[in-house]
Amino acid sequence: MKVTSTAAAYPGLPVIFAEGFSDYRKRLSGHSHVSLALTDVSEMVKTETTATITAAGIEFKLDEHTQQESRAAAVYNLIRSMLDMAVEQTGVSIVSKNHGIITGSSDSGAAALTWVLDDLLELNLPLYRMEELARPVSETAYRSIFGGLSEYLIDSSGNVSVTQLKKASFFSNMVIYAVPFDIKRFSADDLHMRVARHAKYRDRVDQVNIRIDELRRTVDERDLTGLMRLMELESRTVHTMFSEMGMEVIKPEMRDVIDSVLEMRAQGTDAYWNVAGGSCVYVTTLLKHAKEVTRTLKDADIRYRNLKVADGAKTVN
Repeated sequence: MKVTSTAAAYPGLPVIFAEGFSDYRKRLSGHSHVSLALTDVSEMVKTETTATITAAGIEFKLDEHTQQESRAAAVYNLIRSMLDMAVEQTGVSIVSKNHGIITGSSDSGAAALTWVLDDLLELNLPLYRMEELARPVSETAYRSIFGGLSEYLIDSSGNVSVTQLKKASFFSNMVIYAVPFDIKRFSADDLHMRVARHAKYRDRVDQVNIRIDELRRTVDERDLTGLMRLMELESRTVHTMFSEMGMEVIKPEMRDVIDSVLEMRAQGTDAYWNVAGGSCVYVTTLLKHAKEVTRTLKDADIRYRNLKVADGAKTVN
């Protein structure tokens, strides 16, 4: 058995959004969804987690603090479950650090934790099993485990299957700008819980299945513009639902960036926007339009960070 190991995983961005839970305790989603993993061009936007064997017990720190927030119980349950799988019974000390993550990090955090314990304890678990273990910590951990573009499907019996649709290299022609704002955000759980009470939520479940079929056709045809268009449509749909439930995620400052994107498109530049649950607007375009988009953002004094689609979790030491 190893003495220490370090793993990295990258946060995600929804393509087909996840809203609501069918089982909150297990963090089972209310419907299928699809996501990208993201990092910056230097791959420094990530969660990095180090695990070290100890004589006994469990210690877990996130960004130098002992975890006490709402997901702490799930984190410790995950650690105990994986320690129980090891050939030799032992303890573990874990330090997890987020680097440059703009909004939420539960997905990359759950992925890095599961990955590092699998490596440290030499469990050699398949990806689907690691996703199952990570899911109670974060319902979207799959996107950080698999990387690239991945889908989370729920069948009519409630069974979950997760697949990578495209590797990160498929998106080499797509340019992503992240425009963050220092604005207080709604908690992810609040968004999930309230939007699931929307009068049209059941219709939304059916809509998602149709859009996932459309997304598969789009990527099979290597149509990145179609993919970006679908991401924007999804974002518009979900944020309308949030707004109708009294949760205005997109604040006026963020709306200004969206308006700039719409103006670019009206002038013939293929640029699209996406907003997840946090206070950040993502602008996407193709490489051939990047100079125009960059110039427009700079002229409008819009500060951004360049991102790209990331690979899955990995061992780094």
